[in-house]
Amino acid sequence: MIQQVRSLSMVLAFVVGAYFHREIAPFVWWLPIGIAVMLSITFIGLDVKKLKPHRMHLWLILAIQLTGIGFWLPVRLAGYPVLAESLYYCAAAPIASAIPIIISLLRGNVEFCTTAMIISQVFFAVVTPFVLPFVVSDCDMSYGELSWVVAQQIFTVLGVPAIISTILRWVHPPCRGWAPKLKDLSLGIWVVNLLVVSSSGVQRIVERGYSLHEVWPMMIGAAVICAFGFIAGYRLGYPDLKRECSQGLGQKNTVLTLYIASQHYASPLAYIGPVCYVFCHNFANAVQLALASRENQVTDDRIVSGQHSEKSGSTGA
Repeated sequence: MIQQVRSLSMVLAFVVGAYFHREIAPFVWWLPIGIAVMLSITFIGLDVKKLKPHRMHLWLILAIQLTGIGFWLPVRLAGYPVLAESLYYCAAAPIASAIPIIISLLRGNVEFCTTAMIISQVFFAVVTPFVLPFVVSDCDMSYGELSWVVAQQIFTVLGVPAIISTILRWVHPPCRGWAPKLKDLSLGIWVVNLLVVSSSGVQRIVERGYSLHEVWPMMIGAAVICAFGFIAGYRLGYPDLKRECSQGLGQKNTVLTLYIASQHYASPLAYIGPVCYVFCHNFANAVQLALASRENQVTDDRIVSGQHSEKSGSTGA
């Protein structure tokens, strides 16, 4: 029941945000704060000794980068720079900080996913300032200026939480136990982020008067990348890490790339792609959680049934 409520809240957040876009859109300033708080909660609970890099992590991070370049480059060469920029925001985003929560609900390998998330965030923070100037379709800043601005923004939402959580763990080691207790708070912040993302996306479409002809390529592109990520990740991690790699390639921290896409140097229309991606991957997660809940319930019923059978057999003996 609880998992069904969580699944429903992800979809409902998008509907409510879109309907009340005028009222909620002004709170777009919350996004970097929400990202930082979620990451801080995740980082506080990290047990560095359990974060063991696996060869599959390398393939997963490489797959994320190749997906970003693979979707961006052909579209850019075809003469659609804004669409290419939008697709890059969707495909090259690092793994979402909520993945440990989702994969634990799916009864997967939390340590593997947490390690993958950390590595992807670090890789994104290091690489993006050098790559993004080539991706942005129209900017009046030089390569060096834009790289520096992007580096500062990424440090704010990724580096600051890492530093704060490290200091907290050093000063007060018991704080590592806070993360499991704050799991629902982290999920709640995620839902609030979805509200803001949905409302800001709709508000941007309304204010700028974008037509369906301009928006639908971003929507279709986001859906294609999302489906590709979950399916390709499933195949990449088969058979032992199929759920984990599927989540790693499909569930992206697009809220982070939306923060970047909302800046003055980015193309305004490119913002629509990652907004749609947020809906796509959260809808996919809602479906996965619902299916996993049903599967887990069947498994638990079988275990309970088996225990009753053993007790009956023992009594009969």
